[in-house]
This record gives sequence, structure tokens and C-alpha cells, in this order.
Amino acid sequence: MQPRKDYGSRLGSLISLTGFTLVLNACGLHQAVLLELEQQDRLAPQKHREKTLAEIKQKEQAALVAQKPISAGDTIPQLYAQALLQGRWEGGACSERATIEIELATADHEAPFSLYVEPADVVGTFRALDHSVPTRPRIIETGLKGTFDYQKGVLRMEATPRPIIPTTEEAEEEYRLRDHAAVEMNLVSEELQYGSRGPWGIENVEQAERNKKALGELKMREALRRTAKAEEYAAKVAAAKAELVPFQFSIARDWEGKGWAGTIDGPHFKGCELRLASKQGITTDKLPPIQMALHGAKHQN
Repeated sequence: MQPRKDYGSRLGSLISLTGFTLVLNACGLHQAVLLELEQQDRLAPQKHREKTLAEIKQKEQAALVAQKPISAGDTIPQLYAQALLQGRWEGGACSERATIEIELATADHEAPFSLYVEPADVVGTFRALDHSVPTRPRIIETGLKGTFDYQKGVLRMEATPRPIIPTTEEAEEEYRLRDHAAVEMNLVSEELQYGSRGPWGIENVEQAERNKKALGELKMREALRRTAKAEEYAAKVAAAKAELVPFQFSIARDWEGKGWAGTIDGPHFKGCELRLASKQGITTDKLPPIQMALHGAKHQN
């Protein structure tokens, strides 16, 4: 009879081990499913926004093609103007002493720095390479914020602190950490609600207390992590404000209708001419001709 007893003991151990393994696998699968659901919930608004922006961009491109020349005094169609106020423009200022690259965006655009922009605003980034001292060119980088005059076709912008935009890798890592924390708290919450009761529905008070403590620690840990992240971001914003060199510029359609022309003024730009052309090949020839000297744009309010 002894061999049968040993066999039964081994079989019982094997069943227990298999059951334990299945429980672990089920927990891991549950966590994986929850992570996938968290990611889907997070990506759903982003995908909807991308679809909306794609539709807006398609309409703007159609407006660019269909737009007829605009007469002076007429209101510039919004879709046409929006297409001009987005994308990258390059050129020079101060008799080519400085090469300039500007990226513009409005509220309805996919640029990261346009996510929280008021509908009437135009925003952007500015980068200039100042060759005043050829051996030591100065790099000037800032953000931009301003407005577009839909009657005169004049774009007025001023320097703002450079926007702090996380890289794709940084954003994905932050999303991963948030998803993981949400799933951990979800699992402990479920365990607190359902897992502390035995097969007869009798609550295990000690287990419930442990779950409550674990949930509190998870929430505190995630709150501290987010606070540290916010402080890190605030420090970067403060540094960008400290580096800001203020300037402003006003530009309108150039005489040939190939791009923008106007003036830029500030500590590094003493009322210099500014000319920009589209990196994407967009022209401004359908904007109304502006009957003013290049240096007159900044005096119009």
C-alpha cells in the first residue's frame, strides 16, 4: 500500500503545483489584458484627433489649390490662411547676417506645441543663426506667439519662452509608467473588493487590511513620481524663461508673392528686413498686395 500512498502524494503535489502555475499565468494574463485596455483607452482620443486633423489638413490643401487671388479689403478665407500659417518657413534677416528657420502652427494642427493654443492664436518655434561674428556664430532659439490679421494679411509674432516638448521616447516612457501604475492599482482594488473573501463569503480582515495598505502605497508612489516629473518640467520652463531674448516681427506677403517679408526688431535684430519662403513650396501670391514699405509693417496696430 505504501507505493500507492507515495503516488497519491506526488499526484497531489503535482496538481497543487499545476494549479499554482495556472493562477500565476492567469494573473500575468490579467495584467497584460489590463495594460492593453489602458493603452487602448489612452490612444482612442489621440487617434480621433489624428483623424480630425487629417480631415482639416485635406480641406486646407484643397483651399490652397482652389483659392483665387484676394482683393485688398476682402476678408482672407480662414482655411486658406490656416494653410499658410502652418509648416516650416526659412529665410534670412539683416542683409543675410542671420539665417532663420520658423515653424508655425495654429490650434488645428499636429505640431506638439499647438495642443493648448487658443483658436485665434498663431504659435511656433524660432531658430536663428547669427553670423555677426563669423568665427563664433550665435544660435537664438525661442518660442513664438502672435496673431494674423484676416483683413490686411499681416502676421505679427513675438518671442516667448521656448516650448518644452518631450521626445517621442520620453512621452512613450511616461505613458508606459502611467499605464503600469494604473494597472497595479486596478489589480489591488479588485483584490480588495473581491479577493479577500473565502469560498463561503467570509471576509479575511487581515488580507483586506494588507490590500488597503498596498493600494495606499501605490497611490502615494505614483503621486510622488508625478510631482517629481512636474517639478522637473517646471525647472526646464524656468530655464527657458531665463534664456529668453525678446524680439518681435511683422510680416506680410512679399512683393513677388513667393513668401513672407517684413521687419524683425529686438536686441539682436535692429529693425532688420526679414524674408521667408516655405519649406513645402507654398506661396503667398493669392494674398492681397500690401501697399506699404517693408519697414512699415511693425508700425501698424
